[in-house]
Amino acid sequence: MKLISRTAAAALVISLPMALGACGGDSKPAKADVKAGYIKAIKKNVGASGTKVPDSLYKKMADCIVDKSYDDLSSDTLNKLKDGNATAETKVKSDDKDTLDKASKECQTKVAADMKNVG
Repeated sequence: MKLISRTAAAALVISLPMALGACGGDSKPAKADVKAGYIKAIKKNVGASGTKVPDSLYKKMADCIVDKSYDDLSSDTLNKLKDGNATAETKVKSDDKDTLDKASKECQTKVAADMKNVG
């Protein structure tokens, strides 16, 4: 009887983290997917202004911003970015907005030389 109880308890302990991880939609998307969605949204926004920007610059900015902010952003915001919903109207938590703003400023400084070459 003890063996059956221990086996059942062990099975429950092993399966609990997997069950909890599947609940609530709190899973963060892959970083590469967030970067791809971010590039898509930025291209859409910048393209509307008529400015020509090389793909390499989009990639540098997305890599920098997502790398700097990924761990600090909520899964909700990361999923919005992954889906290409990175616009001024996107509703994100204020903490996430602050995190993205800080990362954007740091990254703009980092790639400023590359931006000067964009006509």
